[in-house]
Parts: sequence; structure tokens; C-alpha cells
Amino acid sequence: MVSVLIAALFTATAFPFTPLASTATPFTQVSSRQPKPSPTGSRLETIFAATETNGTLFENVTAVLLKKYYDERFRTQTLPGLISEFTEKAKHAATLYDQRVVTEELLSHIPASHLGLISRASHRQVMWDLEGRTYPMLGFQLIEINSKYYAFTVLEGGPAARAGVLPWDRIVAIDGISPETSSRVDWRSDDAYIGDDRDPPVHYLLASAGDTIRFKIERRRDKFIELSVPVEDYSAFAAARASTRLLKAEDRSFGYLHFWYVHMTGIPELIKDKIEGEFGKCDGLIIDLRGRGGNAFAISKIVDALRADRAGRHRPIIALIDRQSRSAKDVLAYELKSQGIARLVGEPTAGAVIPASFADVGHDSILMFPTFKLPRYTDLLEAKPVAPDVLIQRAGPLSAGDDPILNAGLAEALKLAKSAAK
Repeated sequence: MVSVLIAALFTATAFPFTPLASTATPFTQVSSRQPKPSPTGSRLETIFAATETNGTLFENVTAVLLKKYYDERFRTQTLPGLISEFTEKAKHAATLYDQRVVTEELLSHIPASHLGLISRASHRQVMWDLEGRTYPMLGFQLIEINSKYYAFTVLEGGPAARAGVLPWDRIVAIDGISPETSSRVDWRSDDAYIGDDRDPPVHYLLASAGDTIRFKIERRRDKFIELSVPVEDYSAFAAARASTRLLKAEDRSFGYLHFWYVHMTGIPELIKDKIEGEFGKCDGLIIDLRGRGGNAFAISKIVDALRADRAGRHRPIIALIDRQSRSAKDVLAYELKSQGIARLVGEPTAGAVIPASFADVGHDSILMFPTFKLPRYTDLLEAKPVAPDVLIQRAGPLSAGDDPILNAGLAEALKLAKSAAK
């Protein structure tokens, strides 16, 4: 969502950070369910790339794209005609929901990643997650597949994980209400152009400090449980710290670390700290790059730390990837593979490597859209996923916590460690 400085998400997915206007527009509370910002505010939280709020949602979005979309040829030669195809339909969209549907349909015809329409509430949480900031949360999101909703991005050590929520649990009801109609489930926040098979809708959950939310969960087919999850102050960076552990395979141990986002600060330092500390004497490293993107400026530091470990200790490094590994993580996976630092295990990455900016387009809506190329990497990797060395599909719905990509990564690390010892 902002440049590959904050190249991430969501839908979200990873978003670089290059504001296009000097005017900062503070967020406003849009629902009593939203977490409140701290008194000090947030640098990412308060900056928008552009503001176009004089018309309908469709008009505001098209005004921004006609001025700022990165591809000048597409913007001047193709986009006006494409907009005209949806203009009449937009005029008859009476509700905000209808406006969103028409606008997202238009965006789905524009060939770029980091292009989508999200709510102010989701944008706020994306920015906080990329900063590694602590805020009241449940510690997981929802992913929508075939009109069903599943637990996704279950943060290690977070409220949901501690309450017993597992990745790919189907969320049947939220406080007794189906997810389709629950006010707790925010708009979808994925890229408009990338198909749902590669980039399914991801939804943030809306909650405030002090809430405790009841979930009816289907863990295995026709096997249901109920869990209550309290809203607590937590952060995605705290989850990265909580993820670190030693994994055992036969008589060997491997250091494991998972970061959902390449945060603005802290990840290279965390890797170095673990390498020199509890991972210092283990037989290899497993770095989990699944989920979202983040700060491109941190990539070289992460690569340097892992290259130095590989050269100094001569132990295998495995990087886990999947279809949600995007933006800064696309680039990181590419560099680790091309430089021979790590073997990639999992699925091809997202292939979403064009920086994004944001525009407040009114109507409780934020437009995520690309305004420029990331030097070298956009042409190299946009729409060109990085292929793993070992192809393993992720678990999927109702897998009850099974993790075939991690299992395969551990097996590959063991094989390489044995080979190196000969």
C-alpha cells in the first residue's frame, strides 16, 4: 500500500511508502468498534497520497487514477475508455455498497498489483501492522474462499492463538451471527486485478479494547467448537518475536523465525539477535516469509545478515514462501534464491512488486494504487512469481493446524544438514 517501502498487503498486502502530497490528513473514527489511535499518533497513519472527495466514490477514484496512475500510456490511452464503460452503471449505483461494487469491477480491469479499495478502518490497521505497532486486536484476520470464511494470519502469541484458534479454522458464526452479515467483518482488502485463486479476499476484524468475541468454529468437517477471544493490546512484531523457537528433527535442531510483515524497523536486528543467541549453535535456519510484504529498505540488511551466517557457519537456510508472500517478500525471496543464500520451500510468491500509494477518496474509502515502478524489481518480478526450489501446497481449509510447508521445510533443512556433514 504505499511504495515498496511499505510494500505490503493486503489485502492488503505490502505497501511501499512515498506520499504524493505534503498535506497530512488525520484519520477519523468511523465506528465505535474501531481501535483508537494513541495520543502520539502514527506517521503512516496520518499521511495520504492524494485527496479527491468532491464527487461520488466512483468519480473520486477515477479522478485519482487519471492523474496519478503510474503507467502513462495506459492512463492516457486506455483508462478513459475503460472508465466510460462503467460510468453509466456507476450513475445508477444508489448505495455505497453498489458504488464499491462498480468501482472494484473497474479496478479489476486495470493490470497492476497494489490496486484496490479498502475501508479507512482496514487502512489504519494495515499501517499499524507495518509499523509493528501495538493496538487492541484479536490477533487474526479472515480469508474468504467460496463464500466461506477462515482464520488467517493467526499471529503467534496473540489473543486468538492463545484462545485456541488455528489457521484455516472455518468461522461459522461471530457472536451468533454469520460472518457474511456480521458488523465485525470489514470490507475485503485484496488486490482487484489478481484473481481470487491467487489472492483471495482478506478481511480485518473490527473490535475495541475490552471486547470479548465468541466464535463458532468448524475445525474438521462437521466437527464444531466454540471459542471466546478477548481483544488485547498486541502487535505483529510481537508475534515475530513469539514465533522464534528451535525445531527438532532426528538428532538435529533448527532455528525458526516467522515475520508476517517486513516492519519499518526491527526485523534485521531480530534476525541478528537470534543468530548470535539461541540459534547460534543449531544446525540450520528456517525463515518463514509467508504472509504480506513490508519495508523494502530492510531487505538488504536481512540479506546481509543471512549471507553472513551462511558464509560463516556453512549451515543450510530454508525460506518458506506461499502465494501471500508479496511485495518486499517477493524481492527478498528472489534475492535469497538468486544469491544462493537459501532454498525456497512452498508455493510461488504473489508476483506483486509495484509500489503503492494511497488516496482518501471519501465515503469511508481509501484507494490503494500504484504511482511508480520500484527500480529493477517491478519489471523483473511484477506478475512473475518467484518459484520455490521445493514445491509444496499450503494446507487449506479445515486442516486443523497442519502445516505441510513448514514440515517440508524442516525435512529439507535436515537433508541439507546431513549432506553438509558428510
